[in-house]
Amino acid sequence: MKVTQSLITASGIIKNGGVIAYPTEGIWGIGGLNTSEIQQKIYLAKKRDDSKKFILLFKSSDQLFEHFPEAEKYKETINSFKNSFTTILLPLEKGKTAIRIPNYKRLVEFLDLIDKPLISTSANISGNEVCKTIEEIENIFKDKIEGILDMPLGGEKNPSRIYDLELDEYIR
Repeated sequence: MKVTQSLITASGIIKNGGVIAYPTEGIWGIGGLNTSEIQQKIYLAKKRDDSKKFILLFKSSDQLFEHFPEAEKYKETINSFKNSFTTILLPLEKGKTAIRIPNYKRLVEFLDLIDKPLISTSANISGNEVCKTIEEIENIFKDKIEGILDMPLGGEKNPSRIYDLELDEYIR
């Protein structure tokens, strides 16, 4: 497992099909490209039920609308959450998809280098507390992920709030 402070090195790990741990605004996350292989790898690493879904992180609302043109009808509401630490449940034909456009500058820079949406989940074994340090991540995910992006968290104290666009309310 490679621990790096370089956004370029970490984005290279992701682009080459790896999974890394990285800081978000409030907690450590793990993620990779949105492929079934990477999803399976994360499910196994976290000992997570594969019925649980991931959050898709986008570098911008433009990138989100490129991937989900049907989200355009929620553009004003989605854009109103740009500078908040909020995950949005986006209603789509195939069901709801959790999306987030981070407001943590370093994470946005990282996503910009990857230039694709990132599947994301908390850095923990399913049902346990989220890892709080790089050492915890190294111990728990030893040979299960390829890297750790060594940067500070973004300053929030809790996981993101969750807003359901269809219900038009916060559910967490």
